[in-house]
Amino acid sequence: MIPLLVLLAVGPGAGDAAAQAVEKLRLVSITSADLKGGIVSELTWVDGVLTVQGAFLAPSGEIKAEYFVVPAEGTELRRLTGPSDGAEAYWRRKASRQSPTGLGRITSATDAKMPFYGVGSLDRRLRDAADIGGVQQRHVLTLGGLVLFEQTSEQPPYDGETYSWSPVELNRIAYVDGKGDLWVARADGGKPQRLLRGDYTLPAWSDDGRAIAVAERKDGGRRWDISAVLLPEALRTPPR
Repeated sequence: MIPLLVLLAVGPGAGDAAAQAVEKLRLVSITSADLKGGIVSELTWVDGVLTVQGAFLAPSGEIKAEYFVVPAEGTELRRLTGPSDGAEAYWRRKASRQSPTGLGRITSATDAKMPFYGVGSLDRRLRDAADIGGVQQRHVLTLGGLVLFEQTSEQPPYDGETYSWSPVELNRIAYVDGKGDLWVARADGGKPQRLLRGDYTLPAWSDDGRAIAVAERKDGGRRWDISAVLLPEALRTPPR
């Protein structure tokens, strides 16, 4: 059962076939202090319980993790000493490049482009590029003929950061594109449908197939909102 806190009405946008029947429920807000100045780095569902993983930089320079269980109504956010049982198995299924049914496979490509800063010699342009911030990396994830994610940034997304496979019987994928909009498609990349426009990340399909959890970075990273997107009946049944 999904713990519900705040109901937010979600209106349809142009071309958003499934949006009319989608509801987004904000489950909890996690502050920067809760995360020790870090970020929300992963969401996992195990037996109907949503666990939030945060990552922060320790004084030693090591990257360490914090874990939280999303509260039920009337309770408080609960901090864990480690990941919940089954979280690693869930993450492996979610983050695999291959769909659970083997129908689709995600491929990635990185295109490094040197910014053009004039007509000087090559070594001068290389020095200028390094001074300004180095090469631009364009990262693309594709599934069949569908582009799941495309963005220019310093680091590529890690496996599962921008996508999540559904339970095997639904044979679908949820993904966040480079703009932050949330989509669902078949596991072979067919029939993509935008569910929500926004600035979302870390989609995580619930193990009962009824919802997709997402994270939103708010107030410049001072807090993170964790929400559940409740899916219409058409997306809770296998595609035809």
